[in-house]
Amino acid sequence: MTKNKKNIIKRNFKHGTFFYHENDRYIGKSLSEYGEWSEGEVELIKKIVSNNENIIEIGSNIGTHTIPLAKHVSNGGQIFSFEPQSQNHKLLMENIFYNNIKNVNISKIAISSKEGKAFMNTFNNEKINNYGDAKIFENKLENFEEVSVKTLDQLFFDKLNQNFLIKLIKCDAQGQELNIITGSKKIIEKNKPFLYLENDDIETSKNLIDMIKSMGYLMFWHLVPLFNPNNYLKNTKNIFPKISSINMFCIPIHTKIKLHENWKKFEIKDNDFHPLKKI
Repeated sequence: MTKNKKNIIKRNFKHGTFFYHENDRYIGKSLSEYGEWSEGEVELIKKIVSNNENIIEIGSNIGTHTIPLAKHVSNGGQIFSFEPQSQNHKLLMENIFYNNIKNVNISKIAISSKEGKAFMNTFNNEKINNYGDAKIFENKLENFEEVSVKTLDQLFFDKLNQNFLIKLIKCDAQGQELNIITGSKKIIEKNKPFLYLENDDIETSKNLIDMIKSMGYLMFWHLVPLFNPNNYLKNTKNIFPKISSINMFCIPIHTKIKLHENWKKFEIKDNDFHPLKKI
C-alpha cells in the first residue's frame, strides 16, 4: 500500500491495482476493508453480458466496476464510461491506465435529458466524504465545477447498427436516472438493451418505474448488501450493517433469458412500493 499527500491510496485488490480516496466513507472504505465494492452488481452483469458485448456505464466513479466488467468483455466488447466529477475522473483514468485496460472509452461528460451545462459538487480531500455522491445541479454551489451535459441519444443513436449494439446500460447517477432514461429513449427503443439502474430516490422512483414499464420492460429489485461475507480480503466484520445498493434490473419483455425462480419475488409490479419506504 502507498499513500500520497493528497490522501490518495494505491493498493492491490481483487480486480487489480486501484488508486482511491482514503477519506471516501463508502467506496474507499469498502476497498480498504474488503478489497471490493458492491461485488454483487459485477456478478450479476457478468452473467447477463457476453464477453464480446458493449456496455454503457454512467457514473463510473473510480472504476471499481468498470475494470472487472472491461476484463469480462475483453473478447471484442467495449465499456463506454461516463464520469464527469473531476476528482473521481482523474482516479478513473489512472486506474484504467495502470491496469492496462484497452477497451474502455472514458468521457468526462454528465448524461441527462438535454444538452447543456451544469454544475457538480467537489470534495475536500482532507475530510471524510461520500465521493460517490457527486450530483449535477443547474445553479452554482460554494464548491463546484462546471461540466458539459449530453444525452445518450445524441452520442449513440446514429452509431447503432447490426455491427454495433449496446447490450447493457448501467446507471449510478445519484437520482438522475429518470432524466438519463428520458434522454435515451431512442436508443432504448431501437436497441432494447438490458437496463441496470440505481433507484434509491423515493421521490423519482414511481415515475422511473412507470417510464421503464412503458418502454416494454420487466423490472426486478436487485438489493446488494455492501458487506459481502465472501469478500476478497476475508474480513468477517460488517462495517455497513443494513446498508445495500438499491438497483433495478430491467429486461425487455420479449428477451429470452433464464432467471432463477427466486427472482419472481423481486419483480416490480407495484410502482408505489420502494424498499426504503417506511411501512
